[in-house]
Amino acid sequence: RLCGYPPFYDENDAKLFEQILQAEYEFDSPYWDDISDSAKDFIQHLMEKDPGKRFTCEQALQHPW
Repeated sequence: RLCGYPPFYDENDAKLFEQILQAEYEFDSPYWDDISDSAKDFIQHLMEKDPGKRFTCEQALQHPW
């Protein structure tokens, strides 16, 4: 973890798993405040719900972060 706090969170495991499956995440403050925009962009591309839009391995390796 970049900040010690994952972008998904819920006390209820079923709701947490639904968030993960739906790619419903947030970079909550203050935990993610010091993380660079480039790192967040990288994460967003890796966690894209639509496989056609999600980074391939090659695209991930080419990301500037």
